[in-house]
Formats: sequence, C-alpha cells, structure tokens
Amino acid sequence: MGGKPVWPGQQVFLCLALLGLVSGCSLLTDLRERAEIRDAMLQGQALFARGDFSGSLKEYQRVQSLAQEASPSDAASFNIALIYADPRNPQRDNQKAMSAFQGMIARHPESPWADQSRIWIAALEDLARTKREIEESKLEVEKSKQVIDQSRREIEKSKQALNQSKQEIEKLKQEIEKSKQLLEKSRQ
Repeated sequence: MGGKPVWPGQQVFLCLALLGLVSGCSLLTDLRERAEIRDAMLQGQALFARGDFSGSLKEYQRVQSLAQEASPSDAASFNIALIYADPRNPQRDNQKAMSAFQGMIARHPESPWADQSRIWIAALEDLARTKREIEESKLEVEKSKQVIDQSRREIEKSKQALNQSKQEIEKLKQEIEKSKQLLEKSRQ
C-alpha cells in the first residue's frame, strides 16, 4: 500500500535478527550466571582451604542455589558434606555430613562425586559403629571396675572375719592351755 515492496527473504531476515537479539540477551545472562557460579565455587574452595568453614558453606550453598540441579551443584553438595565431616571444623557434625552425602547421591546419582560420597558414607558409618563399640566397651569396663571394687570389699570383709576367727582361735588355744595346766596341777 504505498510503502516499499518487501522482498521475500526480508521477513525471514527480520525474524532471525530478532531471534538472535533475544538469544544474545539470554546468552549474556547465562554467561553472567556461569561466571557467578564459577566465582562462588572458587571462593568456597579458597575459604575451605583457609579453614573458614562457615564462609565456605555459604559460598557452596550459593552455588547450589544458582546452579540448581546442573553442574557444579553436585561438586558444591559434595564439598558441603566435606565441611560437615572435616575434623578441623569446630561445628563438625557427622550426621549432617552423612545426610549431605546421601542427598548428593539422591540428586546427582550419575555424578563423579557419587562414588566418593558412597565411600565417605561407609567410612562415617564405620566411625559411628566404632564409637558405639568404644562406648559399650567403656560401660563394660566400668561395670567390671564396680565388680572388682565389690569383690575387693568382700575380700576385705573376709580378711577381717578371718583375723577375728584367728584371734578367737588363739584365745581358745590359750584357754585350752590354761585348762591343761590346771588339769595337770590338779593331778599332782
């Protein structure tokens, strides 16, 4: 209607240009998110290496939040579990560590971190079992000590009773000796 004629490829070109513009914006957003995730992972690793466990935990949780179920969420989950298991961590909690390792496996069963998580779970279960056995042994030792103490008290009572019996026997011997002497005197 009065405007310039539209050549057939011009509409397709316009659609492709708009699609490219929209894709480019989403690509930039995606690149920014990936950079933020990478920076948070690196910061979490650096804080962990310095022993800042709460700071490291926050960074790895941020990675999980940003990456959702995509990589490196699996690595962040694994590292969170390590933070809870680390003996240098004053807030060490092996139960939380096991739960975190189990959660990592549940969310990322095909992750390369899954096998390592299984190994950690087995090691933490062994540790928990060993601690229980040690506590049971301590209780048994304490019961044995009580039995030994009771036996010692009974032995001491028996010794006292034996000494008392010896004294009574000695007295009886003396009385028998006196009686013998009296009997001898009376015969004379």
